[in-house]
Amino acid sequence: MYKKIFIAIDNSCHSNFCIDLGIDLSGKLHSHLVGCHVYDASLHQKRFRDMEKGLPQQYQDENVLHRQRELHTSLINMGLKLISESYLDVFKNKCREASVTHEELLLEGKNYYEISKEVQRGCYDLLIMGALGLASVNTSIIGSVCERVIRRVKTDILVVKNKHLKGKVVVAVDGSPASFSGVKAALMFAQMFDLNIDAVSVFDPHYHRVAFESIAKVLSKEAGQIFRFKEQETLHEEIIDKGLAKIYQNHLDQARCIAEGCGVKINTILMDGKPYDQIIKYIHNEKPSLLILGRTGIHNTNGLDIGGTTENLLRLAPCNILLTGENVGAKSENAMNFSDSRIVPEKENVFAMSSYNQPMEENGVLKSIDRDRELCTESVGRGQKLIIWTDEAQEQTERIPPFIRGVVRKKIEEFAQEKGYSEITAEVVNKAKAGLMGDSMFHKT
Repeated sequence: MYKKIFIAIDNSCHSNFCIDLGIDLSGKLHSHLVGCHVYDASLHQKRFRDMEKGLPQQYQDENVLHRQRELHTSLINMGLKLISESYLDVFKNKCREASVTHEELLLEGKNYYEISKEVQRGCYDLLIMGALGLASVNTSIIGSVCERVIRRVKTDILVVKNKHLKGKVVVAVDGSPASFSGVKAALMFAQMFDLNIDAVSVFDPHYHRVAFESIAKVLSKEAGQIFRFKEQETLHEEIIDKGLAKIYQNHLDQARCIAEGCGVKINTILMDGKPYDQIIKYIHNEKPSLLILGRTGIHNTNGLDIGGTTENLLRLAPCNILLTGENVGAKSENAMNFSDSRIVPEKENVFAMSSYNQPMEENGVLKSIDRDRELCTESVGRGQKLIIWTDEAQEQTERIPPFIRGVVRKKIEEFAQEKGYSEITAEVVNKAKAGLMGDSMFHKT
């Protein structure tokens, strides 16, 4: 999974934590470590020239200034190189003691830029860097180098805030491919460091209520009729808000299926509220040593460097944070829809905490999507039914506005299950539609 690991080094306490964690990972994964330090001699040279005007009169002669510049440049270049090599010696000696493969890399230039460029060039699987560096003060939350690098690379990043990985790992699941990458990373870390896993998912039904209260204050009667304000409000209250809970519970069920394939026991927790706010409260209560998040979430758009929930938690969470992308075999948000079929639980308690344990099989942590499919299909025998969608039924639901399509499909499946249908046809869709909402809601207007 992580065969080539980049470690950013600056001799700070967080940097030393990074080295120790990197060596631990290398010992367990047989990874190759690259320890890198970046120094910027040109910055000091520029500052020296800026200060020349303030030097005593005897140093203002141009010949004297020229000699001073050459001397300063030589000392700075040589001195910074020696200091930087000393930083890397700490890394090298620790790696030798642990007998892990490694190399040192010394770069000159602007730190965040050179790190980002090297990570992109070097095809690294994981970047480890401290949340803070040498310049941090008591009020520092996250260092500028760390934040700038995070925004510029797509590689998985372990942001280190403390030395240890022990006790518990929390992984946030929202149905995005990056979050399922996080689930699989959590399984790997859990097995390597003997951690318990809590998979958390947070849906936010409150925003719609606030939005409709705000809209009601400014919308004219005529505009309200065009917008179908009352119908939209009823739709959100009766279907979308309730449906969100079931959608996010489904994401947790997918995470559980993946964990079952690895023989790992996980807890699944569903919460409602603002995602970052609920997750940070959970972290303060449970005190995990590692939080795993997708770099972006389910509402990602092209070009987004980091999601809003991730950005808030990156600053506020006191534990180590792993940001994942899609480079560990992520599944799509529709991973449980295998060949136009879907498993629908007989009963769901969306706020219940569930734990499952299956025997370990094979040696690897990561299983293929086919194996995940097999496990989820096996769950049919545990009180679940397999609902089949015909092509005509699927085509009919494609006419539903995208922002509620998933919720309505879920409601149709529940209707079919309740009525005893094993297959969802166009006729079943029409019957469900009549009981759920007006026909107009099934067409884009």
